[in-house]
Order: sequence, then C-alpha cells, then structure tokens
Amino acid sequence: MPETDSRGIPLKSVMPEKPAMWIIYTILHVVLGSIGLSIAWYFVYNPEANVKILIISDLGLGWLYLGILVLKILQIPLISILGHARKDAKIGLPDQQVYKVMGAEGSKLGYVLMETDGALGDFNRAQRALMNYHENFPTTVLLYVAASFVFPFASFVCISIWAISRCINALGYKGSVNGRLNAALPEAIATSTLQGILMIVAKKALS
Repeated sequence: MPETDSRGIPLKSVMPEKPAMWIIYTILHVVLGSIGLSIAWYFVYNPEANVKILIISDLGLGWLYLGILVLKILQIPLISILGHARKDAKIGLPDQQVYKVMGAEGSKLGYVLMETDGALGDFNRAQRALMNYHENFPTTVLLYVAASFVFPFASFVCISIWAISRCINALGYKGSVNGRLNAALPEAIATSTLQGILMIVAKKALS
C-alpha cells in the first residue's frame, strides 16, 4: 500500500515524473502504430485486397478511412489530458473518481459527491470529459460512416471538427465545469450536419 496523507490521498503519484504524459502517450502510440503498420503492409500484397481498395477509391470512400484514422489519433490528446490530471491528483488505478462527504446533519452523514477542488477536481472533470466522449462516440461514428457513403469529403470535415472540438472540450472541462462548453458550438454543428445528411439521404432513398 502506498503512503497516504490524512485524507487518504497517496503522497506520490504512480505515474512517472518525466517525461510529460502527452509525450509518453504519443511515443507509445507511434511505436505501436509503426509495428501495426509494418504487419498490415504484408496484407497489401494481395490481389483480392487491391480489387476492394479500387472499389473504395472509385466510390470516393478514402475519406471515410482517413476520417476514422483522425478519430483514433485524436484520442491521444484526450487520454493525455486525463493522464496529466491523474498524475497531479496522485490517484492510481483502478480509482476513476475522488469523492468527498458533504455537510452532516446531526448523526446523519451528508451525501458523498465528487470532489471539485484543486488537482482532485481537475482529475474528476478530466475523467468526466473522457466519459462524455465515450457516451457520444458510438452514435457519432454511426452517423459518420453512413453519411460518408454519399458525401465522403463533407463527412470527413464534420468528423474532424467533432474530434478536435472534443479535445478542446476536455482541456476546458478539466479546468472548470463551464469549460466543458468550449468548442460546444462547432461540435454540435458538425454532428447536426451529419444528422442532416442522413435525413436527406433517407428521404430521397425512401421516396
């Protein structure tokens, strides 16, 4: 068990002091990505695969594949923000939030709510920002994939705006609750545009 202060918070973070968390996560993804690319390159030399790639090219769906890569790569800033907050808060795994007991009434203890102050508050809000991303991800990706079949480049632009906005949102949310509204408008417009594309396609296809 690690040494803790009077409140039960570890005195030392389990995360490495140096380098910065974004550097660690970036290096990890670059190394693993390079290994994966090297393995995947083997499958390129396959006549059947090349025929399918030509079909994707003819349909203009290269943007769909590039957009999915953008989504994957822009997860790195999100987990880096959380990793940095976890290090500052000195909270190790598997803990995902830090709670505090609110005001007591007589012999009754108050409600237990998430801590909002200092490094612990930053950690809780960063964790919540990542969960917001995960909560919206499945529906957004479904919109993106379906819209890309008809409007690949426009859908690529929308999903890139959404992913970048989510990173900006996470950075703002870490600092304050109101910071979660950072880039909320471009994010909402991007997903609404994808939704609009599906509505138009569905109407025309079902007419």
